[in-house]
Amino acid sequence: MSFDLDEDILQDFLIEAGEILELLSEQLVELERSPDDSELLNAIFRGFHTVKGGAGFLSLTELVDACHGAENVFDLLRTGKRSVTSDLMDVILEALDCINVMFEQVKAHEPLDRAEQRLLDALHFYSQPPTAGESVAPIASEPTFSEEVQEQPIINNVEPEPVVSATEDSVTAGDSVDDMTQDEFDRLLDELHGSGQGPSSGASPESTAQANVTAQIEFDSGDITDDEFERLLDELHGSGKGPGNSQYASAPLISGT
Repeated sequence: MSFDLDEDILQDFLIEAGEILELLSEQLVELERSPDDSELLNAIFRGFHTVKGGAGFLSLTELVDACHGAENVFDLLRTGKRSVTSDLMDVILEALDCINVMFEQVKAHEPLDRAEQRLLDALHFYSQPPTAGESVAPIASEPTFSEEVQEQPIINNVEPEPVVSATEDSVTAGDSVDDMTQDEFDRLLDELHGSGQGPSSGASPESTAQANVTAQIEFDSGDITDDEFERLLDELHGSGKGPGNSQYASAPLISGT
């Protein structure tokens, strides 16, 4: 762009273009309600054409390109070669916003930002007669980008809680001689003497000696503990009358090797 021209010429352009751009905003809103209004289509065409001419006189190339694209679209609309659609209106309204931004930059004597190429391409698309099966301008909207792949949350390995084994050895009632019930002890005596032949049945010395032998064998083989053996003898002979303490001490016992 160039601001080397007379300041008065620039100010005349700003005043005239400012009024036209303000009017264009109102006319485009009205066009959405009356898309077939031929007078309105001609008025909008002349508005873009006038702003383009003034911008060209001031060598405002960026502004000229945007206005020229919109002007060509309305040239087709006013001649009935195209119809107003919502997609077309979206492109025209975006073009007007872009032109207004450039206009403010001209007022501030700042370099102009050129319209995005996708917008210029969309204006060119709608400035051509429609083709069979046409829907919308392929680049009339903002370019889309591939969605970033979201990282899956990292699940830290959680160590399982130690499982307490249900097979741990446990001490049950009767495992020790102190926990033996009277019935259990009686059954043990029955196994040694035969049913009904315990100490209280008045067994003979011979059977008692035989019981001693059997108890000794059980003890030596490890089937009963030392305490169990002593208690068994006490039951057989009476407390303090086990082997070595009574007349039965002379009876030889078979000892295990």
